[in-house]
This record gives sequence, structure tokens and C-alpha cells, in this order.
Amino acid sequence: MTAAGSGAAEVRDAYVRALRDGDRREAFRLIDEARAAGLDLGTIYMDVFQPALREVGRLWQENALTVADEHLATAITQAAMARVYEQAATWDGHARRTLVAACVDTERHEVGLRMLCDLLECAGWDTTYLGATVPVDSLVMMLRRRRPDVLALSAALPPHLPRLRDTIRAVRLAMHDAPPLVLVGGRPFLEDPALAARLGADLTAADATTAVRLLNERLAPPTAASDAA
Repeated sequence: MTAAGSGAAEVRDAYVRALRDGDRREAFRLIDEARAAGLDLGTIYMDVFQPALREVGRLWQENALTVADEHLATAITQAAMARVYEQAATWDGHARRTLVAACVDTERHEVGLRMLCDLLECAGWDTTYLGATVPVDSLVMMLRRRRPDVLALSAALPPHLPRLRDTIRAVRLAMHDAPPLVLVGGRPFLEDPALAARLGADLTAADATTAVRLLNERLAPPTAASDAA
């Protein structure tokens, strides 16, 4: 394990303890110290926040935490994300690609989408984050106005997958002339990546960092060699 990885693991374990205690101030202190020690935004998101929330989810499934505990942990993490993002974000003023991110209208697990948008913004994208439970009609109206390059959708629970499929169909029907690339994510796709294509999406990714890389590769401008060809 690298020094950065080792440091992130230590921060993650302490951060989980802060979440279990519902201690917002301690959570913020840990993240502020991690930033001061040199951990970048992507490392904090992927190696601290994401595994910490997965651990909280596991503890909730085992009845070691209540629903209220889980909601508090999520709220603390969302606030911590906003705090570290504000400290880390930079822009060059020339967004190259655009993305709209939303949870299907029965889905409330939104933290992964927020991470994706934050990391893409730092990579020079212009993102529009709509959050949880976005009705299909409203989403389609937004897409028609903004005409993004990519639509990112999240579904964390299997019962929400039929609605995700219907949302993708509605978007493709409404924007048949210039449909966005559709990226999907959530626990069901970790277990079965091929599910994305079966539901009509273009691609999926295991985490936000991987999604940023895949999108930049997929939407990279053609090279001079390919232009000549």
C-alpha cells in the first residue's frame, strides 16, 4: 500500500468512528487534517467517504445502526463533501463537456452522483446535479433545454431498475435526434455490469473516478491521425 493509501485507510477508519458517533465536528476535523496532509479530492472521495458510507450501510443491514444513524452519517458526509470540494475545486473557465446527473424518481441514494459531478467539474466539465427523486417528465424537459453530452443516472436498489429502464427509454424517445450518452451506476451494476446494456444504457462504472476516466476516453476529441484516416 502506498503512503497515501495508508494515510487514507487511517482517515477512513477514524471517519467511520465519527460517523457511528454522529460527531460532525470530528468528521470535519479529520477531513481538514487529511487535506492538510496532502490527500487530494479524489482520494478523499474514493478512499474515505465511499468506503465509510458502505461500512455504515453494512452496519445498518446488520441492525448495528438505525435508519436515523444511517441518515445522519449521510448528511454529515454530504456536508463534508461540500466543505472539501470548496477547498479543492479550480476551474479554467472553459468547460469542454456537459453532464446532467439525476436519480430516477424513486431513488434517493445520491451521494455517488454528487461525487461524480464534483470530480468532473475539477476535470473541466460543466455539470448539472439534480439530486434525488427526479420525475421523468421534469428530467426530459431539463435535457431538452441543456442538451448535455452525458446523462448520469443512479439506481441503488433492484426494485428501482424497471423505472431506470423506463427513464432511459423516455429520454431516447424524446431526444432521438441527439440523445446524450447514458451512464448508469449503483450497487446492482457492481454485481452485474452487463445489466447496464440490458437496460439501455451506454456504459457503467464501478466508482466516480472510473466514470470520469471512461467518459473522458469515450468523448475525447479525435486525434490528428484519426482525422487523417
